[in-house]
Amino acid sequence: MTTQNAAVRRELRGTGMIALWTIAWVATLALAMFGTDLFFGGSPVVGWILVGINLAVGLGWIVAHARFLHKVDDLQRKVVTDALAVGLGVGVVGGLAYAVAANLGLISFDFGPAVFPVLAAVSYIVATVVGNLRYR
Repeated sequence: MTTQNAAVRRELRGTGMIALWTIAWVATLALAMFGTDLFFGGSPVVGWILVGINLAVGLGWIVAHARFLHKVDDLQRKVVTDALAVGLGVGVVGGLAYAVAANLGLISFDFGPAVFPVLAAVSYIVATVVGNLRYR
């Protein structure tokens, strides 16, 4: 196995781990958000337990990202870091602009808070694809 093949396999394994942690985090988020009422009769104790589980899995997701960034080469690290900056920027700037506009009464519709993490995630994915294409 060549060094390049080993690097590609390592990157794919890291990407796979991030995907698994992402799925687990989204699943625990959904369970905490909807499962408490659907399956546990709205129990506040169960709700707090599910939120705690979601936070623990979220921490695992963060650690998986950090490990991935430590294992990839410099160019891929740059692509991912740039994409994270775009995703964070779009989520924060978009979210705060929406909050200010809503506070001033300029917007009459309510997106809800879940729109902004989705917007940040989509921006991150698009920026990752663009970055990978740019440095091909």
